[in-house]
Amino acid sequence: LDHAMWFHRPFRVDDWLLYVLETPTSQGGRGLALGRFYDQTGALVASVAQESTVRPPQDTGAPSAPAER
Repeated sequence: LDHAMWFHRPFRVDDWLLYVLETPTSQGGRGLALGRFYDQTGALVASVAQESTVRPPQDTGAPSAPAER
């Protein structure tokens, strides 16, 4: 439904970054994801939040396709 990103300090996108993602809730057809980006020194460089619509898969009655190998 919506998303946002906040930049906390300058960083290089071509350097190593650690992305930590958590989903604290998924209820009533809506989900929330919160993420944090850290640089190599462990400094928090950016944060993200995204709210989404969550729908269970619909049963079409057709058998599932076999997995490709």
